Parts: sequence; C-alpha cells; structure tokens
Amino acid sequence: MACLATIVRSWVPLLSGAFILTACPDNPLVSGDTDGPTTGVAMTDTGTVCVAGQTQSCICNNGTDGTQTCVDDGSGFGSCECDADSLDSASGTTSSDTTTGDDTTGTTGPTPCMSDEECADAAKGECQVGVCGEDGMCVAQDVPFDTPCGDQTDDECTTPDTCNNGTCMPNHLDDGLVCSTCPSGQCTCSEGACGECNVFAATNNFITDRSIEGWALTGSWALRRQTPQSEVDLASVFPGQVLGSDGNRVAPYPGSEIEVSYARTPTITLPNMIAFLSWNVDQGGGISDNKTVRISVDDGMTWELLADCSIDASPSFCTPIMERDPAVWDLVQIPIPPAFQGQPGIVEFGYDTGDACCNFEKGWYIDSLNVATECVCSVDEDCSDYTTTCGTAICSVSGECGLMPMPLETVCGDPFANDCNGADTCDGVGYCGGNELANGLVNCGDCPGGGPCSFCDAGQCLDCLSFSDFGDFNDPGSIAEWQVTGISGTPGWGLYNEAPTNSNGTPAVVFPNAPVFGTDGNREVPYPGGHTESSQVVTGEGTVPASFTFISWNVDEGSGFDTKRIELSVDGGMTWNMLVDCDLGATQPFCFNVADGRLATDWDPIALDTSMWAGQQGQIRFTYNTGDSCCGFEQGWYIDDLNAFSISCNDMPFTPPPPVATPQ
Repeated sequence: MACLATIVRSWVPLLSGAFILTACPDNPLVSGDTDGPTTGVAMTDTGTVCVAGQTQSCICNNGTDGTQTCVDDGSGFGSCECDADSLDSASGTTSSDTTTGDDTTGTTGPTPCMSDEECADAAKGECQVGVCGEDGMCVAQDVPFDTPCGDQTDDECTTPDTCNNGTCMPNHLDDGLVCSTCPSGQCTCSEGACGECNVFAATNNFITDRSIEGWALTGSWALRRQTPQSEVDLASVFPGQVLGSDGNRVAPYPGSEIEVSYARTPTITLPNMIAFLSWNVDQGGGISDNKTVRISVDDGMTWELLADCSIDASPSFCTPIMERDPAVWDLVQIPIPPAFQGQPGIVEFGYDTGDACCNFEKGWYIDSLNVATECVCSVDEDCSDYTTTCGTAICSVSGECGLMPMPLETVCGDPFANDCNGADTCDGVGYCGGNELANGLVNCGDCPGGGPCSFCDAGQCLDCLSFSDFGDFNDPGSIAEWQVTGISGTPGWGLYNEAPTNSNGTPAVVFPNAPVFGTDGNREVPYPGGHTESSQVVTGEGTVPASFTFISWNVDEGSGFDTKRIELSVDGGMTWNMLVDCDLGATQPFCFNVADGRLATDWDPIALDTSMWAGQQGQIRFTYNTGDSCCGFEQGWYIDDLNAFSISCNDMPFTPPPPVATPQ
C-alpha cells in the first residue's frame, strides 16, 4: 500500500483544474483496451514483468471478482475483466462507462479525489451521494434510511417513496387491498394504483354497511336485524342482519301506509341466474303486497321483467303468509335470459303494498344474494370502517366484512330504561339492540300521570285516556300497583280464569267473567292439594267512592276458619279502617260457609259504606286466613267488577287505517 500513498501525494495542480498522476514504477494503473470487457480495479500488483497470457484475480467496480490477463509483450497486466451484466442499479450502465483523466478506454477504477464535490458522479441514483473517502478515492455512500425519493404520491394504495440501503423503494400497499377511487366504487389496489375490483365474494349476506354500498334504496328498504312488530304479534328477530322492506308498517310501529319501493344493486356483471333467500309475512302478491324482480342493461332506461307475482304466483315470495319462524327462509332461483348473461346490468327488487292492510303484516326480506356481492377483502384493515359498538369488523373467510361480536348483554347505546324501554344491550351477533317493548301489546305502570296507565308506545308508557266503569281485570295493568304480602304459607293471590280442582275431585270451575282476582285458599299447585295460608293484598290508590262495590265468589268454611277482612286507608297505609271482619260477626256473603258444587255464574254483589271518606285518595286491603289445611271441598275466594281502586284502561292501542279511496 506504500505506492497508493505515493499516488495520493503526487497530485499536482494543472490548468483548467486538471491533474497529473504519477504512477508506481513498472505497474501501470490501466491498459488501454477500449474494445475489451467491463473493467474494474486490479486486486494484485506483482511489480514484475509477466508472461503473456498469464492471469491473476482482481476486484470489479461492483465488488465482484474479475480476472486480469498479461498483455502479449509481457509488459504488464491488462484491465480487470468483469461480467458484462455488472450494471449500475441506479443508472442502468456498466462500470466501464466511467473514465478518469485522459483515459478513454472506459476501463478505469475509482476516481482519486481531494473533496466530496469532486465525487458527485460516484453516486448511483438519488439514494446515494458521492463522497471522497479517507483513502483519497471517490465512493458512493447511502443516504439516511427513509429519506424521501422518487414519487411522493400518498393515497389509498401507495405512500411516498423513501430510500432504503441506497435503493429508492416505491412503498406500494399490497395488491388486492380495498380502495375507493375507481369509477365503480368496487376497487382494489394494483401496483400502487386504485383500479377496478376483479375478485368478489361469492355471496352477499348483508353483514355490514359495506354490503349495500352503491345500492339505491327507496321506501322502507334497509338493513334490518328484525321485522317490526305487527298489531297482533311481537317483532320477528332474524339470526343475522338482512335486507328488506317492512311493507306498510310505519315507525313508530305499528302503523299503516301504502308503499311502492325498490332496492337496486349497483352495476354488476349479470350471471345466468339470480339466487337468494326470501322471507315474507304479508298478503303475498298480485293486487296486494306485489313483488317483482327486474334487470336493466341500459342504466335503468328499460327493464326486463324476470318475476312478477301479479303475473306468475309460483315463486315462494308470492305466497300469502300470516306467521312464520324467522329462522326459516325460502330459496329462490330466477334464471336470466341468455341474451343478458355476462352483460353489465342492474338488478331490482320491487315491492308494492297496494293498500294499507293488514294488521298481521311484517314485510319482505332477502338474504344470501349471489349478485351485488362485496369486493373481496384481504385483511381486517379493509373492514375497519365497519366496526360497530357491539362488533369488531374483520375480513371473514367468505371475503365479506364480518363482525367479531361482543358478548350478549354488553351495554351499548342508550342506558335509559323504563317499563317500555330496556337499556340498550348487544345482541351477541354484533349489533346493538334497542330493547323497546311492543307498542300497544304491553301494559305498563310508570306513566307520567302516575296511573292508571295505558300501554307502551315508542318506548314510553302512556297515561290512560279512557276508563272502564268497573275493575274487571281484563287489563292486567289494572293491578300493576297491587302489593301481595304473605303472612304464613304461600300466598295465592293473583288473576284466575277458574277456581281450581279441589281435593274431592270436583272439576275446575271456569268463570265466564274471567279473568278475576282472588286466592285459591288452601289449594297448592299442582292441584288438588292442601296447605295453610295467611296473606293479604293492598290495592293501588284511587278516589274513595261513597259506596265501595264489587262481586264475590267463595267456596270455603267461612267465618271461624277461612276468615276474611276488608280495610280502608286514606293516609297511604299508615292506618287502616275496618270495613268488614268476618270473625266479628259480619254478615257479608263471603263470611259464610259455601259448599262444594257452586256454579261459576253464582256471584254475590257486595256494597260497603265508605261515605265518610268519599272523595279522598285511598287504598283497600283484603286479608284471607285459611286457619288450617282443611278441607277437601274448598276452592278459595275471588272478586271482580270493583268500582274503585282497580279501574281498567279502555284505550284502544291501534287506530284503524283510513279507508282507501275508491278510484273513480
């Protein structure tokens, strides 16, 4: 290496910035051979005359091994012969493209230097810089990792290019990832650009909002976890989310309307058949609740009718259905004419209720559709935008975005709860359930007026607007505030349709005015049986009439054994005023022994004087004590038709729809 030091020190400035290099004796740096192979730097210098044709190893500019051959006159070794494909990765040229000083052979090695500015040509691409090394030779040095280079586009499919180990990396996102900037909206990344999707999921199961992107939905068509309630039944809850129309139900349910609506897919390649699962509870089709399936290949200008219940009622969705299991669906397969197969087109599902009838209807729903399927996802990140409060969006094995559900009953949404609206909780499938009770089908007791209350409507308990003349217990809400207390034994107070079978084998006595309120005395479920009971029930508050009236029916031992008392309180139960005590010689009919075989229609009218408390707010307390488990004929004590303290609400839950105008 002593000669190399001499080379560095031998630089002498000349005109125009040129330099003269004095080489080591008897060892020329290069041998002029402009037509020879790509050159590098000699590995070995023997300092002696060589034998013509003799070879020795050397190092090429790209760091690979090459070969030097002694020239014909034996005066020294020629240039380092390297593989012709040793190209500069940044410029695409061979190492022979660089020359030094007056050398025009294209076979020079590293360039001597005294400053970095002289080494700009040593850099290979924008991720390297030329520097003057400690040995006085120009070398290429990599720029820092992540230095910006190349294309700085930053979008769904690529991030700005950056340097990595001297190479400019494009930083494209993986091919196949979902993007959104292609014309159709069904797009995937390819070589850093967003292009049209060319791989789709096999089936559309309508799991997330991604399943209906690009669809046109009118009327009540929407993604749904359940049907609305009808006027005669609770909502039908599906196993998962589906697409459908609730027909002529209007939120808040139930309600009535006439609806003509459709669900249209985005443009797709039409297959040879449209297949899907169908569920309906309605009049089927034809004049009312008619259903159609059409296709268009000219963006909706004209339509080809594939199914129409008014023309052909054979498809299952044309069948009138009043009630069905939400887990049972019909498979529908509709052929597409050959002339349309393979063409870009739109599929339309049409629904026309025709009228506002009927109170049992819940609409038409579809699932597992083989057209308008999602562009297949590749990784969970493709689906992250579709996470719900009750489910983490994932890329499912089907290629659709699915949901990893939170546990059932996990709190979500609105925490508010009352008699008609439970706190929102997760349904265990991935969606948040509102837990509203059915409108008009559920009685409640927490209305703003404090009661009597009407029924649930849109999650709220309504005040009663109309009342019955008698507490006939047809409305279970009439006893919502009644409190039963057991003193000993098991209290039997409650609503009954019949007096139970007794131990003598007398059949149950079915009351024509059922339901009624009472206690089965010393009968124990399962009937017949016997036990000792001492219990009482306190009514809700009501305005005390001048005379408290009701009807009574009993089959028991009466006074002394099956004793009965009736009391009145006008101070919220702090004190009680005795109205009847059968043990103190009262002569009311229910105080006497009544034998087996009493008729179901044989009720006693009762009238108790309450005039001294009339107009005040009060409560009644009924007490019953069997005393013992005797006797085999007994069937209990029952009351009905109270004129106070148990007033039934007569509000009608559903308003009949207005009459449909007859066409003139």
